[in-house]
Amino acid sequence: MRASIFEKDQRLRLTQNGLVPWTWLSSIGIAAAVGAAFFLAAKITSWGTAFQPDKVSLFWPPTGVSSGLLIVLGPRRRWPAVAGIVAASAAISQETWNILWITPAIAACNAVEALTVAGLFTRYFGGADFPLDRARNIFGLLGAAAVGALASSLIATAVLRLSLGPSIVVVLTFRHWFASVFVGIVTVTPLVIGLADAVRHPPFRREYVEGTFALLALAVVTSIIVALPREAWEVLLPVAWPFPILLWLAGRSRPVFAAAGAFLASNIIVWTTIFGIGHFGDAHFPLGNRVLEAQTAILFLAVSAYVLAALFAERRESEARLASANTMLEDEQERLAHSNLMLQRERDNKLMTLHAVMASISHEIKQPLSAIAMNGGAARQFLKSAQPDLAEAQSALNDVINDSHRIGQILDNLRRLFGRGVHENEPIDVNDLALSSLQLLRRELADQGVVPALDLTAELPFVMGQKTQLQEVLLNLFHNAIEAMAAIEAGRRALKVRTALGAGKKILIEIEDSGPGIDPERLEGIFDAFVTTKSHGTGLGLAICSAIVERHGGQLLASSDGKHGALLKVVLPVASARTDDIRA
Repeated sequence: MRASIFEKDQRLRLTQNGLVPWTWLSSIGIAAAVGAAFFLAAKITSWGTAFQPDKVSLFWPPTGVSSGLLIVLGPRRRWPAVAGIVAASAAISQETWNILWITPAIAACNAVEALTVAGLFTRYFGGADFPLDRARNIFGLLGAAAVGALASSLIATAVLRLSLGPSIVVVLTFRHWFASVFVGIVTVTPLVIGLADAVRHPPFRREYVEGTFALLALAVVTSIIVALPREAWEVLLPVAWPFPILLWLAGRSRPVFAAAGAFLASNIIVWTTIFGIGHFGDAHFPLGNRVLEAQTAILFLAVSAYVLAALFAERRESEARLASANTMLEDEQERLAHSNLMLQRERDNKLMTLHAVMASISHEIKQPLSAIAMNGGAARQFLKSAQPDLAEAQSALNDVINDSHRIGQILDNLRRLFGRGVHENEPIDVNDLALSSLQLLRRELADQGVVPALDLTAELPFVMGQKTQLQEVLLNLFHNAIEAMAAIEAGRRALKVRTALGAGKKILIEIEDSGPGIDPERLEGIFDAFVTTKSHGTGLGLAICSAIVERHGGQLLASSDGKHGALLKVVLPVASARTDDIRA
């Protein structure tokens, strides 16, 4: 119903746009092309029968051509093709019979044959997409050919009997008409369908070369067979000799080559019969017997070739499905292995959670507690002096207060990190974040003799996230760098901090130290839980930092040659690339 409405709408638009003549031109072109193919096949067949004393047609290829073309063209182009068949058939019939009212009857018979075969294929085998790679389809071809040949044979026999009288032997005429039409359809139609399929889906070059060579070999073998004396036929049954080559074609090539082989062998049998060559052309035996033998041999070879081709095609398809299934199984195994790996990681994460909560609390608050102790001791020293430095003491006590607030923020951040919920983000200036983090560590930097070197790119875009969480990341990375440089001389301790805008709208924060570096073999798992390069470390600091950065849509990277320091890089998306809430 929808297709009908769509077609009507299309025709209306074509009419409004003045494009209808092109539709008519295409229909006329189809009719002319199909009619020309039918006429050419009929003329060649008629030319061959002219050499026979009784003018008996061994088979009728035009029906195979017309049936195959109607199947290939499909239902929408069928009726212009039928018009071409009727016109060409009428021209041939008028030339052959020269009886006015026989001409339309014979033309109708030829149209009925092709329409019957094409109609059955359209309904039961998919029409233009009819494949030759199923045994069911091959037997369907034989059934459709039989029905089409039967219908036209009955009509043609009746018309000829009524027109020409007792000179037409009903049984003989029916038998010759049915056999020639049936053999023509079975021999030629699969070739037309196979050629159309080869045009739509060209075979590989190997198939072309090997198939062509096999066809040439089949032509030579069939020619030798039909030229053998009758005694050899009676003893050796040479009709079976082409079987190895037909088996070769069926097993190594697509069905179109088997169809071409059956067509080639059939034509050799036909033409040797016509010109009196070999077994089927032996004039010492009645023509009717020779024609029957030739038709039997053609059907034997053709049906055998099609069945073999279909069976091998089914086997190839089964092998392809099996290979596809194996590929899918391998992919599924890979996915299963990946899932197992993810489950293992999830289990490790769950095992880490309980221990990590306590260990991370200890790890995270150790820095501010150490800073509180350091600043408290400094304030006491400033107040104990003979002339107390109240400004310095007040600054140290302010740092104590700030560090105590920082402990509360750390605990909140850990709760968010290991808990669930959605927390609104805020725009963050990474340069201010880096400077404020270094400011919090200024006394530790001074005590350890570490000189920070800043290379901050101005006017960087903001990133979106939780400022306190990202600050904890930088503080951890700065503190790790300071600890890593404790083993080298004080004058060589340098902490380089760089910010830049990277490719793909990414903000880069690079932290490089001048310590001994990290063993390259350990870099791959450095962000895993409970992995540490320190004798007193918990292995949670970098894992928590990585988790926080990933929660912000970024990535934490590390590189080192194991000799000249380490470089850690925080990659974060700019505000426009990620403005949604951060899920903690």
